[in-house]
Amino acid sequence: MSKSVVIVGAGLTGLLTAYRLQELGLGVTVLEARDRIGGRIHTLQFGKAKVEMGATWFNESHYHLLDVIEEFKVPYFEQFMTGKSYFQTFSNVPPQEIAVPNDSPSYRFKNGTIHLLNAINTKLKPNAVSTNEVVKHISVYENGAAIKTNTRTLNADVIITTLPPAALIDQIEFSPALPKDVILLAEQTHTWMQDAIKVALTYKKPFWREQGKSGTIFSNVGPLTEFYDQSNLETESYALVGFASGSCARFSKEQRIEKIEAQLKMVFGVEALQYESYHETAWYNEEFTKSNRQEDNLFPHQNGGHALFHEPLFDGKLFISGAETSKHHSGYMEGAIFAAESVVAKLKNLHLTQ
Repeated sequence: MSKSVVIVGAGLTGLLTAYRLQELGLGVTVLEARDRIGGRIHTLQFGKAKVEMGATWFNESHYHLLDVIEEFKVPYFEQFMTGKSYFQTFSNVPPQEIAVPNDSPSYRFKNGTIHLLNAINTKLKPNAVSTNEVVKHISVYENGAAIKTNTRTLNADVIITTLPPAALIDQIEFSPALPKDVILLAEQTHTWMQDAIKVALTYKKPFWREQGKSGTIFSNVGPLTEFYDQSNLETESYALVGFASGSCARFSKEQRIEKIEAQLKMVFGVEALQYESYHETAWYNEEFTKSNRQEDNLFPHQNGGHALFHEPLFDGKLFISGAETSKHHSGYMEGAIFAAESVVAKLKNLHLTQ
């Protein structure tokens, strides 16, 4: 009889881990609290326009991710950076034209980042992934473990969690309790995107390209700190997407829009105000990403990939995985892939497939 594994979280780490273990002959169930797969990968579509409200870009140094992209035959293309870019240094100084080197290009998925997740998900057995399953409690016993969700209780030989560590200790109770050093480390591990506000505006046409501009803004002033072209001419999808500064959290959505419009008008002119739709995702409000136990003032990727996360717990019945646990590009899609491959290797080393 094959070993049974329950994976908590249907993001990139969770789904790839499930597929790899399924190929090894293990019985796998993936529990996802949201009503969708993807986690912090979140592609939205409005008419023909697709925008990424979560993970978006990768580059040639992300070779684990590139291997998986090739394996699942997911098309991608180079990020558009041609033309004038802008950098705002101070509020009383006009935006400065800059040239952004393109010797190390970034890439995006042609059909949205979610295409990669869907490609993996279709390889899983029917009903392997269960959405709207909020894990409340995990109990570990001598001969296995039990997972209590908002709808049922499941038994398993092994549990793999893929939530950000801070969210893990905030949202799930453990019996017996997790080791104190693991809890302390989780509180001090930065969750990538938790403090981010991602903003997207869709347009009928990429007017900035007609102006000889790349669509790229870097700003010390805000409210937008980074902004990029997120168009795909092939699918007639035209958008500008980027990040608003964390200080914008104190404003209402209406106030943020007003400030963003003023900034875009300064850089691109009145055409920037002729957008078809505006969208934002404040990840600090996202129920299954945020954590009230994550300490304030952590620097980006703090404690990402810490060695303590790599140790199996409770005699190999519990593994903590996910992008933040990766020692390689922690927090990014590359890190999520590396975390998945690493936890699968650990399970194989413990002879769980025999």
